[in-house]
Amino acid sequence: MPTVVNSALVGQASDLDARNYPGDLGTMEMSLNALEHIARTCVEQGVHTDLPRQMATIAERAIAEGYGDKNYLAVFEIFKKAATPAS
Repeated sequence: MPTVVNSALVGQASDLDARNYPGDLGTMEMSLNALEHIARTCVEQGVHTDLPRQMATIAERAIAEGYGDKNYLAVFEIFKKAATPAS
């Protein structure tokens, strides 16, 4: 039976639970740079750009909310806010 969550993510589950997103191996700023590069390459190659651009927008929001020095898993905090009903 195939697994949906690989061992790398399983290993990071405790960090997600603790809201700990260490940026020692890569930061949100670095991820945004990579996503912008991917989006530009998609344009150059005539490939659909919606997904990398959406991912970059989410990374930008995370950076704006203070997660620039955290790793990409910090987008989880953005997703949680998006799922919270407005008061």
